[in-house]
Amino acid sequence: MAEDETTTDQLRSIMAENLEKAHGALANYFQFVEKSISASPLGATDQTKTLRNYVERSVAASFGLSDKLLHAKDFQDVLHIQTEFFQTQLQTLTEQSKELCGTATKAASNVTRVPIK
Repeated sequence: MAEDETTTDQLRSIMAENLEKAHGALANYFQFVEKSISASPLGATDQTKTLRNYVERSVAASFGLSDKLLHAKDFQDVLHIQTEFFQTQLQTLTEQSKELCGTATKAASNVTRVPIK
């Protein structure tokens, strides 16, 4: 039994170390993407900023899930954490879809107002 706990602790330690490395790599990636977007003519658009924000929040939520799973006590705790995560993600996706639909509708109505030459 003590041997299983030691193995579990070692596994959690390795997973925590890998998550920390992934956090660092992702932070570097977002810096690179942000520099690339800001250099692009599309970089200043509200839609680009909104989409970038959605991606950042989604990735942060995924890392949060990983952190919570890393500290789960048992299988039932894992199921609870995953269920909560999926419910939150579904709610977030629904809200984002509504926002994007509203933005697209607004953009479409602006296009129809511009006179054709």
